[in-house]
Parts: sequence; structure tokens; C-alpha cells
Amino acid sequence: MNTKSFLLSTAALLAAVSAMSAQSIPDLPGLFGRQGRSQENAVKVEYGVDFQYFFDLRSFGASDEIFMKTETFNLARFSPSAIVRFDQGRDATHRLALGIDLTKDLGVNPTSDVTYSDAEHDSSIRNTGLMKDIFFYYNYRNRTGKGILDLYAGIHPRTVLEGEYTRAIFADDINYYDPNLEGMTFKYAAPKFSAELSTDLIGKKGVDRVGGEMVTTAGVYKPFKWASAGWAASYTHVNGTYIYPCDVESVIVNPYIKLDAGPLIGMQALSLKAGALASYQFDYRIEDEQPHFPMGFEAVLNVRHWNLGLENTFFYGDNMMVYYSASYGSISSAAVYASTLYSGDDFYFTHRGFPAWYDRAELYWKPLEKGFVSTRFSAVAHFILPTDTIGPFIGMQAKASLVFNLDAFRHPKESVQQGRARSSSQRERSSREAGGPIFRL
Repeated sequence: MNTKSFLLSTAALLAAVSAMSAQSIPDLPGLFGRQGRSQENAVKVEYGVDFQYFFDLRSFGASDEIFMKTETFNLARFSPSAIVRFDQGRDATHRLALGIDLTKDLGVNPTSDVTYSDAEHDSSIRNTGLMKDIFFYYNYRNRTGKGILDLYAGIHPRTVLEGEYTRAIFADDINYYDPNLEGMTFKYAAPKFSAELSTDLIGKKGVDRVGGEMVTTAGVYKPFKWASAGWAASYTHVNGTYIYPCDVESVIVNPYIKLDAGPLIGMQALSLKAGALASYQFDYRIEDEQPHFPMGFEAVLNVRHWNLGLENTFFYGDNMMVYYSASYGSISSAAVYASTLYSGDDFYFTHRGFPAWYDRAELYWKPLEKGFVSTRFSAVAHFILPTDTIGPFIGMQAKASLVFNLDAFRHPKESVQQGRARSSSQRERSSREAGGPIFRL
């Protein structure tokens, strides 16, 4: 099926779902071979619409672009989906979703083939050629005692992850061009404890396609409103391509404690998060290679009031990206690990053979933050331990983002303290009021 046919089919599907949702269609009790079907066990059809916009202006001429290039990201993504939902009793919900990411790198359009390269006048970068990934997934939610268990399987949005991950694991720009996870995600949330575990197939090995997988986990225990202890960790394995095979592993673990006096003094945030960064990295194909164990310390200070904030991240430690500029299996080629193996910020690749420090200072404004929609405008400055040629200031960013999630609006995050107190009829009523009509079978 060509792009045009697929888009027309997707549009027709979503239009049909919308039309069905807008009508009040009576129950069809005989459809599934049983009469008097209870409402709580009914099949329902919903729709989902997400929107994301990211602007990121980077200027790193002060450091000769050693860490990052001077460039601008300007990206919009629209993600419509159709969802079939089945409420099994009072506590369990099954959902099947199918959708598409319509992603446009704003300003990228074909140019004249007389003046520019083939890549820049390729017709595939026209608007219709920028329709990106199809996503489809299964979601199971169950209330167990005072907790809520979630399971996602398939191609599902990265936004389902809620843990506090250090930027050594996930850089901010991973949301720009890799919005979905391809694998499974488990989540559990209770009044004082939450945890998640996710798998993501980052590539299937091919002639030129890099193969690998990534496993991440995060969790937090919060015995008090002002204090918590948690962790974030990742495991990444890359096996290269058929032309340039490799076998390398990278593990990063970040245990931390967090203190937040903001709620006690009437501020939105006055928190300090501090923890270790410990890593294990090893390339099995390099002869006589020994495992690497880079270590570091990271502290994040966040002060916020009246929607204005200052977030300062300080890191001191070893080079956390040992193989960043290394070629696969020590082969002399352009096939280097770089972002294939490391999804964190490039600044943790310190370019040093000894411990060094890095500091990230972000002044931000969040005028709108409603759970299902949020905006953020930031100015970010980056500093490192200076050398003879660069530093301490190495570059800055101007950033803006807007994220809208209809599913979070239709199904607002329930307090796990409510447990089983909220009846199925109350959940059904609030769902109809928040998300509009639902088609029932």
C-alpha cells in the first residue's frame, strides 16, 4: 500500500470512529451471544489525539561544536488513534489502540535539483512523505488493593514512562525523533511507591541497519511529602550490522535521594536530588579489552514559583560514554557507536581521561501545566571544566515545547489512594463527561 492509500485508509478509520462516538447507538445484546449484557462489561470505541511541538535552537560555536552542533530543531507531531476498550468488571480495563504519527520537521521541503543535492530535493520530504510511524499497542490496567498495575505491549508512546531519569540515560531530544517504544512496559503505582520496567527494540540487525535493544527501569519510594528515595537504570546492547558487526553492552545505574521543601513553604518546588552514576561498559569483540566501570555524582537543584523556575544539574565524574567515538569492534570505519549505544546527553562524554565536571543551568517558564497539556520555555547554558582552548562556557540553547495528550484528559490520573473506593458507575460517568460520547456494543 502506497503512502496516499494508507493515509486515506487511516483517515477513513478515524472518521468512522468519530462518527460512531458522536452517536447514541443502543446496545446490541445479542452480538456476543448473551442477553442483558452488563454495562461494565461493554465494549467501547474511543478515539485519541496527541500533539507535540518542540523548538530547540542550539549554539555551540564557543566550544567548536565538540559536544553538539549549532543547529535548530523545529518539529510538530500530530498522533490520531482509534481505541477499543473493554472494562472487565470494576477493576480491570483492556484497551487496543491503532494510530499514526504525522511528523513534520518544519522548514524541511524539497529544493531545486539544479542547485542542491539529491537528498535535499528528494520528493519523499514533501509534506505527504513526512508521515511517520504507525503505532499499535495493547494496554491492560488493573487495580490491585491500593495500587494500580499497567501493562503496555507493542508500539506505544514513550510518554507512558513516568520515572525520573537522569539525562545520562535519556537526553531531552529523544522525544523529538523517537516518540515510541517498541516492546513492553510494566508500571505499578501505590500511595507511597511506584516503579516501571520497559523494553525497547532499538533496531533489528540488517545489512546497514543496526541491531540492539534497551531495557530501562525507574522507581521511587516516598515515605514523606518532602523526602523520597529512588532509582533509574538502563541496559543497552548493540550488535551492529551484518557489514560492521559488534557486541557491546552499556549499563548505567542512578540511585538517588530527593528532598523537596517547596510544599512546606508554599512554593511549587524547592528540591535537591542527589545520587551516584555507576556504569559497566564492555566491547566483547575487542581483543584483550577489559570492562570499564566509570563512576560519577549528579545533583539537580530545582527552584520554582509562580511558574518560573531554575533547574541546575551538576555532574562530576569519569567519562560515562567510553565507546562514544569508537568504531564497531575496533574496525577503522565511519560506523561509530555514538547515539546508537548512548541515548543520553553528549555532555556526559567528557573528552577527558580523568574525572571532570559539567554543569547545566536552565531558566524556564511553564505558564500552562494541566496534566494533559503543558508548555515550557527555557534558556539553557552549559559549562565544563575548562581546558586551554575551550570553557568553562561551551554553548547554550533556547527551547520551547507544547505537549497535549487527549488520553490523559479523558482518563485523568487517578489517585492510587482511592483504591477501590471509586465505583465503576462513577468512572463511567466521569469518562463520558471528560471525553465525550462513547460507542457501546
